[in-house]
Amino acid sequence: MAKHILIIDDQESMLQILSQTLKDQGYEVTTANNGEEGLSKIKADPQAFNLILSDVNMPSLNGFELLKQVKESQPRIPVIFCTSMNEDVVVTLGKEFKVDGVIKKPFEVEDVLKTIAQVIANNQ
Repeated sequence: MAKHILIIDDQESMLQILSQTLKDQGYEVTTANNGEEGLSKIKADPQAFNLILSDVNMPSLNGFELLKQVKESQPRIPVIFCTSMNEDVVVTLGKEFKVDGVIKKPFEVEDVLKTIAQVIANNQ
């Protein structure tokens, strides 16, 4: 059964690139244009997702706020940040809420796939 990944990013082009890349690798993909939409999709079907891949800098509900709410309500779902922020800052702040991985933008597709595979393997 294909792993189901929720991608949350406020940049449509990033959603399209990541979505197509992951679908090509056999993943089932759902997208959300912001943190609030992503959170509502998680709440609507908490068991649906095996992984969340989220931007950090988004309007209304940023990645850190999303991570906190996900880890409080659905701690089994691993979360990877995909961001152009300084990686050290993201890792330091993310540790507080237990982010499972960080992908630095701009990224290589191979790095995204490797990080996702590692995080899924570590959370089975």
